[in-house]
Amino acid sequence: MAGSTLSFRAATPADTHAIGLVGSKAFRDTLSTVIFPARLRTSSEGVVTPWRAARTLRRMNEGKPTFVAVDTNLDTKEETIVGFAQWEQPGEATSGQEGEHDEDKATDALDGEALARMMGAMEAEAKKQLGPDGHARMWYLAVLAIDPEHERRGIGRTLVRWGLEQAAAEEDGKVFLIATAEGKPLYEALGFRVLGEFDAAGLRHYSMLWTSDVSN
Repeated sequence: MAGSTLSFRAATPADTHAIGLVGSKAFRDTLSTVIFPARLRTSSEGVVTPWRAARTLRRMNEGKPTFVAVDTNLDTKEETIVGFAQWEQPGEATSGQEGEHDEDKATDALDGEALARMMGAMEAEAKKQLGPDGHARMWYLAVLAIDPEHERRGIGRTLVRWGLEQAAAEEDGKVFLIATAEGKPLYEALGFRVLGEFDAAGLRHYSMLWTSDVSN
């Protein structure tokens, strides 16, 4: 993009509102339609962004590595967060009840039952493909979101590569994730392979695995 440059850094608590906004934009037509159904809300980002921001901050406080892509206008020096990734390290995997925190139910617009079903389906798929421990013994990409206006700039690839580098430094390193149909091509290009397909809250998802013996 002319007149701007991209950089990547670890997220801070001050970034969480901007991260929430990116997530709201990225999932507006997919996940948000399920967990924030129209029957429960009268606005979109006005409800979804604060919820996503609080959820991101909680996860950061739990120690989950979180990184952002920052677009800097070369003329004004204004910085805008345009993408983020949040990870779980080996040994800190959450359960399918991760969606049950009180902080995550702070708005009446949230369909908590739909969120719980979706998280439960993802946990069940992880255990089906990886065994009873699920993804607990490997790196897990919990969230990757890119502002739709900044797609095709290599943001997703760069954010995912950070986790791949962490796994590659470990013996028998692995990275697991659950992809939407929209995200699947990116992960395949990075060397992930599809383990299975399943529906979560009425949306098609793919469980995918990357191993350190893959060249990407």
